[in-house]
Amino acid sequence: MPCIIPGCPNDAEHNLSVRLRRPDTSAIWAPNTEAYLCDAHATQGLRITVVLEPTSAHEIETRVCAISETTPQRKTRITKEA
Repeated sequence: MPCIIPGCPNDAEHNLSVRLRRPDTSAIWAPNTEAYLCDAHATQGLRITVVLEPTSAHEIETRVCAISETTPQRKTRITKEA
């Protein structure tokens, strides 16, 4: 996979994910985002901004923007009760 960082020529294998945890640390949901980072960008540090927008679709939709023209998206159905 190509690295999500614009202009990076490296292959990337590290998939960014998002997880919502209960107080006992088990996950309510934890989808991957389809955004991949190369070794160099995975270990150099990142600034991550999270924007939450409630829906009633019973899905988790992730969008990752790395100041580029492509925005990987993925929807994951919520199957567990809170």
